[in-house]
Amino acid sequence: MDYLMKEKAVYKKNNILKKSISKDHFIVDSQEEYAGCHILLDLWDAKFNNSINTLRKILKETIKISGATLIHMHFHRFGKEQGISGVAVLAESHISVHTWPERNYIAFDIFMCGDTSPELGAEHLTKTFSPKKKVVKIIKRGVKKLVK
Repeated sequence: MDYLMKEKAVYKKNNILKKSISKDHFIVDSQEEYAGCHILLDLWDAKFNNSINTLRKILKETIKISGATLIHMHFHRFGKEQGISGVAVLAESHISVHTWPERNYIAFDIFMCGDTSPELGAEHLTKTFSPKKKVVKIIKRGVKKLVK
């Protein structure tokens, strides 16, 4: 995890000149402003023991690495040896997770605004679960082009 914290420092240093944060936590760069970064992360054939405790620990690490603030976390298991759904409510938005152990598939939804690094969180999840296949979609939410 120390490596990822160093990566976060490098990431912020390299991106600080490219963006700033408004009073209402929108991200502003030279071309546009937007509410935040929304990452959809699909992990197939991931290494996971389908434990809520494990998932809770990993999400707390992910939140810390992303520079976000945890408000509340809740998980629900759908039955013995069945999937888990969970959400971490953040001051900067949320991370949700849904597991399908019968298909060895995990879906994450990471949305963060303000001075956070959701991309580092997605990298941490990918490294932690070591999937054979991953699909990442990054969406800027609330985009508004800047008029010059």
